[in-house]
Amino acid sequence: MSSTEDIDIEKKNVVAPSTGDGASTPATVALSIEPKAGNDLGPPPDGGFDAWITVFGGFCASFVQFGLANAFGVFQAYYKTHQLAHYSSSTISWIGSVQQFILFFGGLFSGRLFDAYGAKALLVPGTCLFVLAIMMTSLCKEYYQFMLAQGILFGIGSAMIFHPTVSAPSQWFERKRALATSIVVAGSGLGGTLWPIALERLMNEIGFGWALRTAGFLSLALLGVAVACVRTRLPRRKAQSFAGLLSPLKEAHFTLLAVGVALASWGMFMPFFFVTTHAAQLGAGSNLAFYSLSILNAGSTLGRGFAGVADKFGRLNSITLGASLTGILLLAFWIPLNSVPALLAFAPIYGFVAGIIISLVPPSVAQMSLPHQIGARVGLTYGIMAFFTLSGPPINGALLSAGGGGRKGFQYAGAFSGAVVFAGAVCIFTARLKINKKLLAVV
Repeated sequence: MSSTEDIDIEKKNVVAPSTGDGASTPATVALSIEPKAGNDLGPPPDGGFDAWITVFGGFCASFVQFGLANAFGVFQAYYKTHQLAHYSSSTISWIGSVQQFILFFGGLFSGRLFDAYGAKALLVPGTCLFVLAIMMTSLCKEYYQFMLAQGILFGIGSAMIFHPTVSAPSQWFERKRALATSIVVAGSGLGGTLWPIALERLMNEIGFGWALRTAGFLSLALLGVAVACVRTRLPRRKAQSFAGLLSPLKEAHFTLLAVGVALASWGMFMPFFFVTTHAAQLGAGSNLAFYSLSILNAGSTLGRGFAGVADKFGRLNSITLGASLTGILLLAFWIPLNSVPALLAFAPIYGFVAGIIISLVPPSVAQMSLPHQIGARVGLTYGIMAFFTLSGPPINGALLSAGGGGRKGFQYAGAFSGAVVFAGAVCIFTARLKINKKLLAVV
């Protein structure tokens, strides 16, 4: 299957039979084949001002929204020694878990609304809620306050920003879909690299409250740019009914991909939450421990950008490889880590391979979808993923506690996370074989 065939499915209105060798023809990549809707705009232009300005706007939004979400490891370590010192690591991590759960689960709602009403209908209120959440977090002192502001409100605002910005490029790009999405998602890696450094400096110099308020004003400016830049190509249409929202799960290849991504997410975010804590446990100073998360996110930035090569080698091929390597690194490198230099070497490599997975979820789902269904199906995938991201950090936090807060606890977390990521890689590879059984095919 060529990289252009598998995304030209909207031009067909029948499902082609499988070929004799077990490989599916391009039409079977679609979850459902239906006649084109009215207002046919033709294939995506794969370029032009509106297309690339959408990518730029998405990059800015991703830098702020997912960048700050990726920086939760800094908050995890800070709360453990300041406002929430009398709470366990597992309990504190629930704040970040709830934040991620709402971010991803919100795709069930924001994805279908994006398909119907476009990006700005979500980005404008999402920006207001997101900035309000940061400002309210700056005033928090008690656990329930952090949960309400940084967990729930931040998650709702994030869901309204994240899903339209990762779905919009697929309306504008076809052959360069993975490249465009990887540029957008690379913003989150860059944000995850710079935000921890900035927050750590600001917390030390001007205090927690004003550090968060400064972050809030910067977020408002960059999200304003995103609101102005992100464009929707397809015309408005009636929102998909909730009854039909789960219909893609009838397709085996979509279900396998969604479950595989969910299993991978169950484990792959563990270092993003606990690398700072692990560095401190190994004897790193407070500054170096904070920087370890930035190093991890720097590697992730490169991986998310590198994911653009998937347009040439196949998006499902590439995401399978990324998940497999992530599992290997957790099992073979995280578990035996016993020094700060080893952790600092592990961090950028792990971030790189995990970044490939993060970038390729939207384009992998998009190549199984009709253009006007991309938002809903990407949202459904993230909605399934949400339940795993909700429980992953607390499970790993509990494993740390079971190990007495020492090295053994981090080994337990590495074993669990590596195993579930590997299981996810198997599911994704099976989905790829459902589409084309030829191992060397570009899928």
